[in-house]
Order: sequence, then structure tokens, then C-alpha cells
Amino acid sequence: MSGKTKATKHVERATPVLRDPRKTDAEMVQATRTKSQAMKASPDWAQAVEVQSAVTAWNTAADELQASSQEIAAAKEVLSQAEGKTRVKRRKWRAATRHVLSTVNVFADGSVDTVKGFSLDVQSRAVTGAQLAPEGLTVSPGKATGSVLVHWKRGAAGHGFIAQHATDPASQATYSGVIPVTSARKTLGGLPSGSTVYFRVAAVDPTVESGQSPWTTWVAGTVR
Repeated sequence: MSGKTKATKHVERATPVLRDPRKTDAEMVQATRTKSQAMKASPDWAQAVEVQSAVTAWNTAADELQASSQEIAAAKEVLSQAEGKTRVKRRKWRAATRHVLSTVNVFADGSVDTVKGFSLDVQSRAVTGAQLAPEGLTVSPGKATGSVLVHWKRGAAGHGFIAQHATDPASQATYSGVIPVTSARKTLGGLPSGSTVYFRVAAVDPTVESGQSPWTTWVAGTVR
């Protein structure tokens, strides 16, 4: 066996690749146009008949892709315009629906049979019992000096609340007047910083003689 090592012969073999951006349809078409033009400048172009044929087919594919992309863009524009018109028509339909219901409501004057005679459904409202005292009342220092923040759970109250504060719940002389409140929170200001204030709240209830729910218990808080 010979001790000589046979030298490996390295043959350079170039493999063509396309590195141009081609993630989008537009980039794919642009890559075809750019490379086709550059390839025609090759000194071997005239004799590379098969390459010419392949490039021609490549450009045909690019033409078809570009045409389809333009069709899609045009269709999207038409769809966008149609959707815009449809949104307007939906608003008109809702307004017309409200008008019909309002007109029937006036004509029927509360008659269930008349409403149903127009093949419309009748809205029913559940009759609820008397409002209970609001829950979750808390009193905490407000953001500004001399203020407190009071809030509670709205619950089933649908007519707002009334509130009252005092410096001494045992003495009615320290009670404030009744304060109407529309939301389930109230900020009191202009109070002595560091002092203690007591707060209570009731729900407005027009279904009972007193016009309100029972009061919550007094809850104390420190003024900022």
C-alpha cells in the first residue's frame, strides 16, 4: 500500500441566488424588473438563449402577479367605500327604527293590546321593592388639603342619592343639610385639616312615602 496521500482537487462551482427583497408582491415584481434589466447587460446574454427564455417567462409571471395585486387593491378600495356607505345606512336604519317605535308608543298610549296589534313586543319593567340603604360606604382623605373623599356602591339605585355629614353624630346641631348626589361618590372640601368628619348616605326612592331609603350608619374619616 502506497504511503502517498492523494491531493483533493477543489473545483469552484457558483450557484446563483436572488437576494433582493421579495416578501411582498410589489417587491417580487420589482426584483424581476431590476434583475431582468441587469441580466440583459451581461456579455453572455446574446448566446444564452435558454436564459433569455427563462427571463421572459419570469417577467410574464411578474406581469400576472402585478395585475392580480392591482385587482386586489381596487377591490379593497371598492369594499372600503361600500363599508362606509353601509355604516351610514345602518345609522339611518336605527334612526328610522326609533322613529317607528316612538310613533307607535304615542299612538298606543300605553295600551299593550295596541302595541301587540302592530306585531311589536312590549317592554316589561320589573317592579322592585323599596330601596335598601347603600352598601360599602367609605370615607378617606381627599387629594387636596382640607378634603375627604366619600364613595359607596351604587347598587340598584336609579334616582341618585342624598348625603349628609356631621362632626358629631350624637348632636344633630352638627349635621349638615341634605346634599343631593348623582353619582356614588362625593368630595367634601374646606374642612379643618386633621379633623374627623362623619358621613352617611341614602338612596332616593320615589316609590316610598319618605322618598328615600334608610340611611347608612355614620362612617368616620380623617380630613387631609
